[in-house]
Amino acid sequence: MGKTGKGNEEMKENPVKLGIFGGTSEGRLLAEFCQQQGIPAVVSVATEYGSQLLKEDAGLKVHIGRMERQEMCRWIKDNGFIHVVDATHPYAKEASENIKWACEAAGIPYHRLVRSGNRETDQSQEDLKKRKTEEEIRWVSTVEEAADFLSMEFLKYPKRTALITTGSKELYRFAAIEQAEERLFARVLPSIEGIQACLDAGLTGKHVIAMQGPFSYEMNLAMLQSTGASYLITKESGRAGGFQEKADAALAAGCQLVVIGRPVKEQGMSLLEMEGWLQDVFLRTASDQAEGGGGSEEREITLIGIGMGSLGQMTFDGILALWNSDAILGASRMVESGRAMLEQLAAIGFGRAEEKHSGQEKAGSKPDNRGEALKSFCVTYRPEEMIAWLDDHPKVRHPVILYSGDVGFFSGAERFAEMVSRKPCRYRCRMLPGISSIAYFAARLGRSWEQTVVVSLHGREDHESWDLADGRDRFLLLDGPQKLQEVCRRLMEQGQSEARIWIGERLSYKEERIFSGTPGELVNGSFGRLSVAWIVPASP
Repeated sequence: MGKTGKGNEEMKENPVKLGIFGGTSEGRLLAEFCQQQGIPAVVSVATEYGSQLLKEDAGLKVHIGRMERQEMCRWIKDNGFIHVVDATHPYAKEASENIKWACEAAGIPYHRLVRSGNRETDQSQEDLKKRKTEEEIRWVSTVEEAADFLSMEFLKYPKRTALITTGSKELYRFAAIEQAEERLFARVLPSIEGIQACLDAGLTGKHVIAMQGPFSYEMNLAMLQSTGASYLITKESGRAGGFQEKADAALAAGCQLVVIGRPVKEQGMSLLEMEGWLQDVFLRTASDQAEGGGGSEEREITLIGIGMGSLGQMTFDGILALWNSDAILGASRMVESGRAMLEQLAAIGFGRAEEKHSGQEKAGSKPDNRGEALKSFCVTYRPEEMIAWLDDHPKVRHPVILYSGDVGFFSGAERFAEMVSRKPCRYRCRMLPGISSIAYFAARLGRSWEQTVVVSLHGREDHESWDLADGRDRFLLLDGPQKLQEVCRRLMEQGQSEARIWIGERLSYKEERIFSGTPGELVNGSFGRLSVAWIVPASP
């Protein structure tokens, strides 16, 4: 059994009430949240490497070493936990069963931390299942099934190789594959356990990639190209596990993706839900009030639609909120747009104009150049990361989050507001609209859009009829150039070869391009990623 922090003597002085079984990035983030909020906790990790990702202090202790059921039960009782959180990997079924048993034996509640259900990611993975052929993606149920499939493929294709990214624990299952030491590459954590697992499987030298993630699409693609792998073996680990980046890289490299599906859909709390629960259980509202000062005061977050990206597509209220903010959050393109807008506002003397408008201009005052130096920036499109960043920056009192188009038109604003609503007495959201892509494009085409059917193809298949028999226009939110080519093929199959398709690329930017053609003329065309389309049915 491994040791816990600095020993039991200090534990008695600072009694710990929360035990966390780690093993995932969510578990580490939960432990860091406990540190920040002053919630004493002990985190159990299986390996020394896992402990290196956590920083011990008076409030957070780390237990190192794998435990069996009886050891878990004894560890829980010895530390006097009143709650235990299971933050082990979704595939660690045996570990979760043991933790449940230990909690029941110790007579304390068991809580499961699950990876957040992200609608875009889940839909994207479901899309992969539906529209990719067996040559592109193969779905299996277990690691053993993946190994059997790979073994059969290697017999048929003697020169092919594979990159395995399922972790070191079950790497041995691939060791029996013929010429495994020459045809397999394994990516594992840079730990003694990870390297030893590779050696036990017969993999050495360049066949071992010992690195800590997360791995970007570009890095995954580079590894596949460097190894010359024909297969990428992975688990359906969701966004937190970098599944989408691996899937996109495999498909781009012409590499068959072999995916081990999740065993079951788990029940439990997401990271944000558990953070709110911990605040309620361990801190209580009274503790927040006792702290006093601005840190416990409710903060207002302004969610702003910035249109296509130019200053002219924001409302004046949105411009004021951006100018007066002390932090800007959003995806990289949104944050860069926000920076550019601040520069434009400063260049035209917006600060002085605002003072005149509000009657606050002082005699002899200098022009207000509220640039980047006076603001903080957080570049992410994930709401849970935005909220975590705001929790970590209590001095930020007037943050804004920037969204493309309008906050009510296929925007992530609703999802963010929903997640914030679960945070007890911390934040409230204000939404300010912007010009949506459909409103902008309709104006540029000189067409009304009140009867137009809106279709989003972001990470999903469209299921509505494409015969256009109702005579109504279609507006398409595209997900890359391939989607438009698919649309053209479907229109031709449905007898709509004479339909007119208008394409808008990089709308409102200097590089804006609008052009049109029939499905046959556009089916093999090359289109930009930031594109929308408008379909006008052929006249009967």
